[in-house]
Amino acid sequence: MKQRSTFDFALLLLVAVAPALVAAAGATTVPDAAHDAGVLRTVGAGFTGLFRALDLLIAAPFLVLPFGTRALRAGLASATVTGVCGALAFETARSLMHELLPLVLRRIGFSRGMDRPALRLASAVAAASVLAALLGPAWQAEASAPGGAVVGACLVLAALHLALAEQEVAVALVLGLALSEGPWVFLAALVAAVPAYPVARREPVRAVVAFTLGILPIAIGALVVHRAPELADPGATLLGAAARPVGMTAFVLGTFGRPVLLVAVAGVGLALLSGRRLLVGTLLGIAAVGVVAVRFRQPAGPDAFAAPVLVAVLAAHVFAGVALGILVLAIARARVPFAEWSAALVVVLELVLPIGALDQTTTERTARTPTASAIWNDVAWGAAPPASVVLVSDRSTMRRIATTRALGALRADLVFVPQYDVQGRAGEHALLAEPKLAALYRDIALGLPPEELSLAQLGAQRAVLATYDPRWERALSRHLVPIGLTNRFEAEPRGASDRKKALEAFNAGKSRLVASKDPALAAATSVLLRARAVGMAATGEREMLSQSLDDLRAFAPDDPTGALLVRRQVTSKGTIDVHDLGGSS
Repeated sequence: MKQRSTFDFALLLLVAVAPALVAAAGATTVPDAAHDAGVLRTVGAGFTGLFRALDLLIAAPFLVLPFGTRALRAGLASATVTGVCGALAFETARSLMHELLPLVLRRIGFSRGMDRPALRLASAVAAASVLAALLGPAWQAEASAPGGAVVGACLVLAALHLALAEQEVAVALVLGLALSEGPWVFLAALVAAVPAYPVARREPVRAVVAFTLGILPIAIGALVVHRAPELADPGATLLGAAARPVGMTAFVLGTFGRPVLLVAVAGVGLALLSGRRLLVGTLLGIAAVGVVAVRFRQPAGPDAFAAPVLVAVLAAHVFAGVALGILVLAIARARVPFAEWSAALVVVLELVLPIGALDQTTTERTARTPTASAIWNDVAWGAAPPASVVLVSDRSTMRRIATTRALGALRADLVFVPQYDVQGRAGEHALLAEPKLAALYRDIALGLPPEELSLAQLGAQRAVLATYDPRWERALSRHLVPIGLTNRFEAEPRGASDRKKALEAFNAGKSRLVASKDPALAAATSVLLRARAVGMAATGEREMLSQSLDDLRAFAPDDPTGALLVRRQVTSKGTIDVHDLGGSS
């Protein structure tokens, strides 16, 4: 690494502090629903899976601060980590440009070496490119969220920084920590550590010990928190399928934009001219891991991003900085009057990139409804009778409920029953709160759908809210009347007029949810409205089904279950078959 000057140190402070302050300003008491898992890991201390227990350990010191809510304090932990990311990214980008730019300039015909003004110009371009990435919407979406992906991104950047410094033991420790964060973070860190491989095996024992220490957060997380199955990421596998699919073109253009992408491609070509192919290949490899992660449905916007995706965004901006750095230094070395002053002015113009990124971030934050989660909670459960029992058939809905409870924003009188796992902790707590659930638990334990008698007995004690499951007897669907985002089970079958009146009463709540413009909450809403539509189809009341499908389209226009119900509604004359529709999942 090149020695830092006072100018470089000032830039280092700027790149570290500015993104952290912007992230801290964006931290809220009620985070976006896209970060429910992060809230549970940090604020609720819930084990959401095998990995990412390090998030809890990093957030823990901030949770004892004497101000704000726990969610806000956990968001400040992510903001602080973002500042560390800025420092690591600037140090790496500055060193890379100081090394690559003179080699590239020499290849294209400029023979003069890098004097102090040239080094300053290169450092300024490195700072501008890093700030453009860290102040952008992608990084800031995670930088202000509890348990944000910036922790994993920081580990990847640390692996690259230490690998360039040939710190074998430190790299091994970081790789262990990266593995504790998850397989994608580990893969990106493994690629970032490529420059350290030629000097590997100098201290194998110490490296193994350091790597072992690095993976300890997995064991610590398993010991200090209890894993509740309803908190696990629904649909997640070891390598992905944890987020909504994002088209590659939409991701690239939405995250980078054409100008940055074109300049980054030019930067890759110029960087390859330097002859440092291992170094350039490492950065390209890190970016490739992020792109592959998107293909495996890792979060890639617009409201949440995975750590490899964040690092890929940063790598693209660094390559763009290489191209801009070549342009600046070429102008500075041109044989024209005031060449160096002209180059300095170009650097000032390049500050448009971070300023534009900050403006885009601010615009997106302003467009979001700060009370979106509160609106969703009110629409979903506000109309529920006191002390209701809510039967939950979907894991993602249960995780939304658990997050709301961790934030202290959930009605305390409601009893939530995870039908898919009544033997878990949540199921046990529900049974203790309402012993009349025993008959229902018996049916579920025997692998049977709930009997009408079991639900009626429970309903005589408390109001029962539920979504229709296609495995239930069709007669049970006529006992359900929409309320909020679910249905109330009535002791006697109800007529179509009752359901029509209830669906019309939902219109006001639907308008409030649509106006909130929160993609994650829209997804959570569509899960429950999809189940409602299936239930209306089971009743055979086609007008009610049409109205339910209209409600579903407001949140999921291309929902496959909704499209299938439309086809069956048109092609069938009698009852509509729903037994194969898989419930609300």
